[in-house]
Amino acid sequence: MSEVNTTQYLKGNWESAYNMFTDTKKINLDDPTQVYYAMLVAYDYDRFGPERDKQLHELPMTGRKEMDGLTISLTHNLPNINRGHTLFPVEAQENFDAITPDEDVDIAIYAHTHTPLWRYTSSEQMVLNPGSVGQSWFTRQKFLADRDASYLLLTLADGKVMDVHFRRVLFSWETEIQIAKDRHFPYVSVYQHLLETGNASTHNAEVLGKINDAHNYRQTVIDFLKELEEK
Repeated sequence: MSEVNTTQYLKGNWESAYNMFTDTKKINLDDPTQVYYAMLVAYDYDRFGPERDKQLHELPMTGRKEMDGLTISLTHNLPNINRGHTLFPVEAQENFDAITPDEDVDIAIYAHTHTPLWRYTSSEQMVLNPGSVGQSWFTRQKFLADRDASYLLLTLADGKVMDVHFRRVLFSWETEIQIAKDRHFPYVSVYQHLLETGNASTHNAEVLGKINDAHNYRQTVIDFLKELEEK
């Protein structure tokens, strides 16, 4: 990730889940969803190495940029909560009023919901969400069927917002799935369903349970927990 010249990393809901699991080393092995999460953590942990693991544990929840006379806040979701449905596009105005840490912020940029968004707080602070690459999300089925990637170009000059440009570009989920298969990513069928349709199987105990049993993932997680305990 360092090769793309990223200037700000934040702690999202997945990073928090990863940190919690590797720190507490606790899981309900009878819950297919928890086994699913643990398997994904194990997959990442085996590939990250000590440096990336340390980075994930030290990530901040918020970022702040001063650009062209404007103050921009950066969060994954709310400044103190990086999970949940609080900032889904149709949620209450009061939820979006809580996205900025203070009144000095002019523009608040967040992620999490995977849905492109442009609205304002009650103080008319601009709130933007660029959407997502590969996992765009809408509740309206006609929009959800569009699996193109989404991103945002924000142009600033002389203390003004010159342009807010939401862009959609083709995303080949077929190529992504082939990469996942080549890298022996667990739950490839679940991942393909997500990329192809936009619908997650995270809490589908029946589907996850069958996959866990077929691949003996429960035992893999037990072995991974022992590995963590021994370190």
